[in-house]
Amino acid sequence: MRVRGSTRCWAVAIFGPICTLGLACSSDSPGPEAAVEPAVAVVVEGLDRPTQISPGPDGLLLVAQLAGGENDATGEIVAVDVAAGTRRVVANELDKPTGVLWDEGVLWVMVRQGLLRFDWTGSADMAGEPEVILADLPFNGRSEGTLTAIDGGRFLYATTGSLAGGSAVASSGTLWAFDPTDNSSVAVAVGLKNAYAHSLFDDGTVAITEIGDSGTNPPVEEINVVDLGDDVAPDFGWPECPGDDDCPGVAGPLTVLPVASTPTGLAAVDDDLYVALFVTGQLVRVDRSDWVAGNAPVEPVEVMAGLRGPHTVLAQPDGSLWISEHLADRIISIRP
Repeated sequence: MRVRGSTRCWAVAIFGPICTLGLACSSDSPGPEAAVEPAVAVVVEGLDRPTQISPGPDGLLLVAQLAGGENDATGEIVAVDVAAGTRRVVANELDKPTGVLWDEGVLWVMVRQGLLRFDWTGSADMAGEPEVILADLPFNGRSEGTLTAIDGGRFLYATTGSLAGGSAVASSGTLWAFDPTDNSSVAVAVGLKNAYAHSLFDDGTVAITEIGDSGTNPPVEEINVVDLGDDVAPDFGWPECPGDDDCPGVAGPLTVLPVASTPTGLAAVDDDLYVALFVTGQLVRVDRSDWVAGNAPVEPVEVMAGLRGPHTVLAQPDGSLWISEHLADRIISIRP
């Protein structure tokens, strides 16, 4: 069931780590309710257009960054020792890296249309030579997005939704679970134009973004929830059920976000989901305990505004949240 407010639209050029010319809209739905903003501490500064941040070996923080123009293929993975205040580039000359994940001596990087594998234990100055594991992934001009660890050493990645002759390109608009033991991928959700970011709740369900980015219908900005134990991958409606359409068999969203806000980062903490909105510069919170699948979406609550291209939200053991600010070239820490 789709539940949305009415929209008014106009064309606008939006540029960012994952943005191309799209359609932005104003909405009659209320925006996130304002809250007292938390104090900010700078964790790392002097970066170069950071995207995803994730834990690395030996307490290191891994930062994917464009390190130049969006299409320059000069991207890097930087390993940061936050406590010591040191950093080093461990992989370079990457084409638009937006996802990074380390597991058991292997560094995984999502680039423009592919997935790369590097051998790296964390002790060497540089990772080994890249091995192309997935190439020529379906692509709609945006990045494929971030990487998220799940059970059994597997991780999530997405292929952005693209059209050919008005129909979805095969294997596009899909969230996949990748198994490194045999380099296989299994679809866990379909009908998603831009499942850019994902985050795991304690019960094993996954929150996933949907960035509408539609030129013919009002952009749909929302968060959906997937149960990885489902026998059949749920369908979230793209491209047959866009905008305000109400379509049988289409799963309803956890929350609907302001149009053209571009959710690029998620962090689940208990039943709270923190969402980074790249274009509007906000961090919002959604309480999953207020939602039952199929009911009306939960209203997001603003946690913080005025951020400069917030990209990834990473929950820390001490209860703080680390946020990469793509347009401020830094990572900050807040306590919501």
